[in-house]
Formats: sequence, structure tokens, C-alpha cells
Amino acid sequence: MSTSSISKSLLTSVLSVYFVLTLLVTSIQVVGEYFDTKSVLIQELQNQQSTFSYPLARSLWEYNSPQIDAIADGLINIPAIAGLIIRDDTGKVVIELGQTIPISQLPNGPTEAFELNERDGVFGYFSTLVFEFSGDSTLVGDVTLFSTRDIAIERIKVSLYFIIGSALIKSTFLILLFSLAFSRMLNRPMADLIDQIKNFRLDDLEHSKVHLRDQRNTEFVLLEQAYNQLIDTLYDYQEGLQQTEQQLLQANKKLDEQNNILEQEVARKTSNITRIVIDLERRKHELETRQDSLENEIRQRQAVESELRKTNQRLQTSLSALERAQDQLLESEKMASLGGLVAGITHDVNTPIGVSVTAATLIRDRLLDTEQALHNRELTQTQLETFLAQGKEALNVVERNLARASDLISSFKQVAVDQTSEATRDINIKAYLTDVIQALQPQLRHTEHRISVSCPEHLEARCPAGALAQIFTNLIMNSVIHGFEAKPKGNIDITITRSQDRLHVIYQDNGKGLDQQQLKQLFDPFFTTKQKQGGSGLGTHIVRNLVTQTLAGEIRAESAPNQGLRYVIEFPLTFLDPTE
Repeated sequence: MSTSSISKSLLTSVLSVYFVLTLLVTSIQVVGEYFDTKSVLIQELQNQQSTFSYPLARSLWEYNSPQIDAIADGLINIPAIAGLIIRDDTGKVVIELGQTIPISQLPNGPTEAFELNERDGVFGYFSTLVFEFSGDSTLVGDVTLFSTRDIAIERIKVSLYFIIGSALIKSTFLILLFSLAFSRMLNRPMADLIDQIKNFRLDDLEHSKVHLRDQRNTEFVLLEQAYNQLIDTLYDYQEGLQQTEQQLLQANKKLDEQNNILEQEVARKTSNITRIVIDLERRKHELETRQDSLENEIRQRQAVESELRKTNQRLQTSLSALERAQDQLLESEKMASLGGLVAGITHDVNTPIGVSVTAATLIRDRLLDTEQALHNRELTQTQLETFLAQGKEALNVVERNLARASDLISSFKQVAVDQTSEATRDINIKAYLTDVIQALQPQLRHTEHRISVSCPEHLEARCPAGALAQIFTNLIMNSVIHGFEAKPKGNIDITITRSQDRLHVIYQDNGKGLDQQQLKQLFDPFFTTKQKQGGSGLGTHIVRNLVTQTLAGEIRAESAPNQGLRYVIEFPLTFLDPTE
């Protein structure tokens, strides 16, 4: 077995701990220097952005490309800046230089300035560009300045050399100091002790005692005293051993006499014991046979029980996985439906807002012309009347289009909130269904399909509005996508009536309908007539779950080829008295 010096092991342990601590402290210092330098670089990026934000915003406002290029070249030549991205108010990249991150990782729309976290060694500072003119602030774009890890490391290179050099010098000095101390205080006294112990002689215990020359180390003095005491104890033991040996010889004589007597007694009893042992062996064999039989039966039962337990566990796991998958699919379908609404409503809102911006620009231009004519004393009554007429017309255009945008946003906002929430609230059934249909107009405006709703005007109820929105959204989009696939003009009739505390809904379209086999699978998950065209097959399955589970109601479907599709839905509601 290999051994090692205690001083070497102790020195190695102490120095190992010191090296680990030194490496840890040095690493913390290096990381601290890096993050401090990184913060300074971020501050420099923020200062440069503050310096160039106004001329850059003015250049974007005036579409002055040469000036933008000049500002970009000036920024990229600053040592702290490794790259930049300048975008206009539409999110289009005007200029991109140096090391940057993908455009998709930058925010879109108005937002506050913020730091960009480090990705692949690149970090930066993002800020929007706002141009102020005549007391109005207009978002004209945004600018993102980037720096890199290499720039930060280059700045702290001298500090790194100093930190690492200091650690190496301290480590070297400590190694020499510990080596000298261990040699003088441990190795030399230990060598002296070992040399004297090697002279040990069992036949001359008195001269085998240890006498150390260096008495400064208390531990070695205690070791010397303990060793010498061990020699004294060993001497006393030798004397006692000699006396015991004499007593043992006498005892052996007496034992020999007793052994003769015992041998005779043992021979007599052995014959009796033999007969008893034979009988016990026979009974033992019978018991072992019965025990083996019982153990086999127990093992078989345990195997069956274990297999049943594993099967039950697998069934429980499969059931839990299916329940989680169903919840995830339902949430995904809701988000997909809401995504379609967002894309359509954004395009519809952009049109009236764009018209309003154009009308406002026209008013501003005419106002500047009138102001100039008034200043030059060239304003005539005809020019003033023309300006007033055009201003009224433009303001009417702005008012109508902003009202239209407000209506679109209000309808979408309520429907979107309901589709992502399961909260119960008070609604007017017809008005709410009208909002849902209006939110679907972006998907319907390029078609000639007609949707008619027959419902009492003052039918008020307290219900989970999100479930209703999801049900009618899925039914209408299924009719448009599947039922009216080859039909340019489709009709959807929705009839809603109340019977005591239950709501009856009849949904009928005049699409291509379903055959009996398709009708049987209509509410099955993942069944779709557009399997190879991106259909998920979850629309009607989600509708049935919402009606039967969320609303505690019933739903059935009726259809035939070329006869359209008819849904009959019935569920309980808490109706509100309109006089309250």
C-alpha cells in the first residue's frame, strides 16, 4: 500500500484550499471588472444615443438619407460602439452597421428605452426616436446601439494582468513560506523521532526509550511521553506474562484430567443425541418441502399483484397525459383563433386611421397656406371660404374614420378578453353576438356570405361570455372554411330563444353539408375534412366540450349532402330582469 508524508499531504491540502480560494476571488474580481466595464459601456451607449437622438429624429422626419448615413458613420467610428440599427416608425430597417442581433429580437411599436441583454457576446441599448414639432411629439422610429464582449475585455485587459500577476506573486510567496515552516516545525522533529524508534529492541526496553532534542513542539513532546509510557507498560506486561505462563502450565494439567472424564460422558450421550438428530432431520425435510410450496404460491401471487399495480399505474399516467393534452389543445385553439382576429382587426383599423392621418395632413397644409396668405396680406374672402369648407370636410372625414376605428377596437377588445378568460359576467345576448360577428369581419369582408341573427333585443343573462364567443366563432369559421368551400354566397341563420331558465340556439348554414359517416365523426377530436390543408380537427370537439362541460348543456347536429349543417344547442342560464 502506497503511503505519503504527512507534511506533504498537509501542505498539499492547505495550498489546495488557498489556490481554490485565490482562483475564486480572482474569478470574482475578473467578473466584477467585466460587469463594471459593461455597465460603463451601456452608459456610454446611452450618452451617445442622447447626443445624436435629436438630429437623427429630425433626419428621419425629413427622410434625409445622407444625413442619416453620416450620423450612422459617426456613431460606428466611436470605439465603444460595435454596431447599430436604425428603423423608421413602421419598423423598417433604415440602416444596419457592424455587429448586431437579429431584427426579430427588437421590440415593435412605442416603448420605453431599455438595455438589451447580452446574446452571443453582443449587448446594447434600445431607444425610440421622437420628433417634436410645434408642441407635438411624433414617433419617427428607433435606434439601437450595440457593443460587444471583446470591447469590454479589451478595456479591462490591463486590470486582468494586474489581478492575475498579483495572485501569482502571493501564491509563490505563500508556497515558499509554508514549505520552510513545515520543514523546520514538522519534518525535522519527525525524522529525529523515526530514527530513535528504529532502535527499538524488545530485549532492552530501557534503552529503547525516545529522547527528542527539540522540545519546542508540544505535540512531539506528548508523543515522546506517550511512547516512553508505552515502553514502561510493555515492560510490566512482560513480567505479568511470565507469571501467567506458570499458572497456565498448572491449569493445563488439571484440564487433561477433566478431559478424560468428559470424553467418557460425551461418548455415552452422543449415541442418544444421534437418534434425536435423525428424527429432527426427517421433520426438517418435511417442513422445508411445505415451505417451498408456500413460497412458490406467494411468489406467484406477488408477481400477479405487481403486474396489476404496474398496469394500473400505466393507465393512470395515460389518463393524466390525455387530460393535459386536451387542456393544451383547447388553449392552443383559443390562441390560434385570437391570433386570426388580431391580424384581421389590425388591417381594418389601419385603413380609417390612415385616412384620418391624410385628412389631418391636408388640414395642416391648408392652414399653413392660409396663414402665409394672411401674413402677406393676400388672403381673400374666397380663399378663406375655401379653407373653411375644406377644413369642415376634412374634420368630418377624421371624425367618421376615428369613430369607425373606435368601434372596431371596442368590439375586438371585448371579444378578445372574453376568449382568453373564463370569467362570468352580465351581457346582452344579441349585442354580444353582434360584437363577435363584427370581430370576425376581417375574415368575412372578402366574401359575400351573409349572417343573420334572430334574438330578442332585451335578452340579458349572466354567463361565461368567453365560452359563447368561442362557440360562435368556431361554428361561423367552420361554415366559412368547410361548408362554403365552393360557394361564393353562403347564408348563416342564427335563431336564439328563451324557454324559462334555458337558452335555445339553432345554427343553420346552407353549405355543402355532411354525409352520415362524416356526421357521426363530427365531434370527434382531430376529425377534419381538410386533413391535408392544415385543418386541426378540434373546432367542433372544442364546441361540444364548451357546451357540455363549461355551460352544462346539450348539442346535436343534423345534416345531409348539399343540405347544409344545422346545430341545435340548449343550456341553462341565469337570466336578468331588464327592469332591475
